[in-house]
Amino acid sequence: MNESENLLINAILNFENTIQGSIAWEDLKDVDFAMWLPSEEDAIFESSPIINKWTTAYSITQRYWSYITADLLKTLKLVDENTHRLGLPDAFQAFAFLTTDGEQVIVSLSKEKGIRYHFARTTSLAYRLQFMDKFILYCKSWKELIDSRTGMQDDDLGFFNWWTLTVETSISVEKKDPLTGVGIITK
Repeated sequence: MNESENLLINAILNFENTIQGSIAWEDLKDVDFAMWLPSEEDAIFESSPIINKWTTAYSITQRYWSYITADLLKTLKLVDENTHRLGLPDAFQAFAFLTTDGEQVIVSLSKEKGIRYHFARTTSLAYRLQFMDKFILYCKSWKELIDSRTGMQDDDLGFFNWWTLTVETSISVEKKDPLTGVGIITK
């Protein structure tokens, strides 16, 4: 393994190490979880820095989702350690986990919407952005490793289009009424 591959693997491990482990759905805080929620520091979706984070994550994962999905579920100890690629489910599936910083997060998976993280209303914007930066680096590292080793990309399922439409629709709605959130999961 060369130094370049070591850096990529370290970035992957860095993200994996932010996940402490799965938690039961009933152990989640009794708050909304979403890809974006309005807060004092991030009140308007259209100007939220989270849009660019998600756009970047979606653009990377659209051809590497099977590798990332398998690794995420291995990290959460939900699939066998020998699973290297895993299809996204037809129907929405969600799993709750705790980060090493004590934050509760939900990861949801579906062919329609891809890989998504839903943060608790109580999670700060700074933490959400930091988490997304680590996830983006993780995804970029997977992309580079796959391209350098096998070159076998996944079919584009179109979930980047779902995200683009969601952003456009949310911004349009927000011009008339405040948004309560984007990608909300209620417990």
